[in-house]
Amino acid sequence: QVASRLAQIDLVFHPYGANQINDILEDRVLRGVRSGALESGVIGLCSALAAQEHGDARRALDLLRIAIKKAQKMGHDLVDKGHVRLAQSQLEHDQLTPVLRTLPLQQKILLFSICMNEDNGLRNISTGEIFRTYSEVCLRIMIEPLTPRRISSLLNELDSLGIIIARNVSKGRGGRSKQINSAIPESLDVMTELRDSEPLIVEASKGKYRLQRPL
Repeated sequence: QVASRLAQIDLVFHPYGANQINDILEDRVLRGVRSGALESGVIGLCSALAAQEHGDARRALDLLRIAIKKAQKMGHDLVDKGHVRLAQSQLEHDQLTPVLRTLPLQQKILLFSICMNEDNGLRNISTGEIFRTYSEVCLRIMIEPLTPRRISSLLNELDSLGIIIARNVSKGRGGRSKQINSAIPESLDVMTELRDSEPLIVEASKGKYRLQRPL
């Protein structure tokens, strides 16, 4: 009966704010980090970065732990904000790399098409422009392209994964459309990850495509 009662309880864990995370970090630092090892502002930066993401204190602890390791590896006695930024880049890389590598083929082709347009200088790319590039890539590697409706659905999935930002925009009487931008940090080389995980993307990279020039 105890198990039955517990099964009916919904536990909600509210995200921490930056000040709460800061307090948690300061407590951990007092117990486990040498006095004077951290530059002023390091704890605050770790707390702020973690609060911006999901209010997860574990994220802040990971940032601080990796930042300390970075400083030690570089032979630095003092952990500064630069080490925290390096730690942030590593965490982003470690989190996103397995996601990119395990995407289904069609989503990899779609992401490849988005990145090619961004590398060409485009931002806020229309779904129509992405579909044109995607169709050319499919032709190059002899893959049957999906319908525009299915592509729109795949874009929503990439958005939910945090890989792209898909923003709905009104076109007046022309209805609604999406504007697409990559959400992947610059520290991660998306094209390399796609090529390393999918031979067909290697082949697609050899093609020439009619990309729209930025205005």
